[in-house]
Amino acid sequence: MTYPFACPAAQRGLTLVELMIAMLLGLIVVGGTLGIFVSNNQTHRRTDDLARIQENARASVQFMSRSMREAGGNPCGLPLGVGLIFHSPEAPLDSWWSGGDNFKFSLIGYAGGSSFPANGNVTMVDDSDAVVTVSGNTFVKTVINDDTPPAGAMVVPSNEGFAAGDILFACSMDRARGIVFKAGGISASGTNWMVARTTPFDGVLASMKITSLGKINAEGWFIGRNTRGGTSLFRAFIGDNGQPEEIAPDVSAMRITYLLPKASQYVAANQIGDADWPGVVAAYIELTISRKADNGTPIQRSVGLTVNLRNRLNQDGGNPDGNNPQ
Repeated sequence: MTYPFACPAAQRGLTLVELMIAMLLGLIVVGGTLGIFVSNNQTHRRTDDLARIQENARASVQFMSRSMREAGGNPCGLPLGVGLIFHSPEAPLDSWWSGGDNFKFSLIGYAGGSSFPANGNVTMVDDSDAVVTVSGNTFVKTVINDDTPPAGAMVVPSNEGFAAGDILFACSMDRARGIVFKAGGISASGTNWMVARTTPFDGVLASMKITSLGKINAEGWFIGRNTRGGTSLFRAFIGDNGQPEEIAPDVSAMRITYLLPKASQYVAANQIGDADWPGVVAAYIELTISRKADNGTPIQRSVGLTVNLRNRLNQDGGNPDGNNPQ
């Protein structure tokens, strides 16, 4: 008698049911692994988005706070608004970068961007605050000749940071006066450099001996629309030819409030009169940073910083404590 061939048990294959169960288990494992990978990838992208927001916020407040702390500074250390700073005709008082009479507007805010003069050809974001700061402490040089202003060019040991056409701050220490003027030609004189004036000083300025020069640094900060369809923090600066510089992307709004001497509350710019701007002792900057994640979900954060104005802290009654205003 013959018997049909039978495979030993160890050589038998999988049944259809066993194969389907194995495939199902494999799919569960692969699906779980893919889920973990996708979740980790989304977490990484969100973390990266948050890091970019933090980076933009940090850069924005650092640049702005430095500019605001220096507002009103000048080589003479002159106080603001007391009739000690003069302007030559080439540095008119009504230019946004001039600081106004006696640097009275070396810091001035604009609530909601109202009448802000320094946006150039960048469209501002509605209802976002803006601020202008002016100082004269950039690239300060000691004048090493004994000439009074009408006698010729002022001699300095270095021309670093100076160029013809720059707006400069001239300091007369013996008369405790300052002059904002436009530089003429700058030429070498041996190992030194001569800085000429566009026009001679006259009137009360004619008898003043100049002892130091500094370059005017004027900056206008505002939120504008960038070329990519978003919004950014922009900085206008003297000599920008009407084109402000983009400082940080994704900044969608800015609110700035100010503290006056003996005041207990920070107030908006439109609550401060022209005569009160030299007395502002601190400012609180609040920026809103908005960014869309790759999945289209918006991410928004706010960051604030209190800035003590370095050149105003000798005012009686100002006591900015560094805490965020309530």
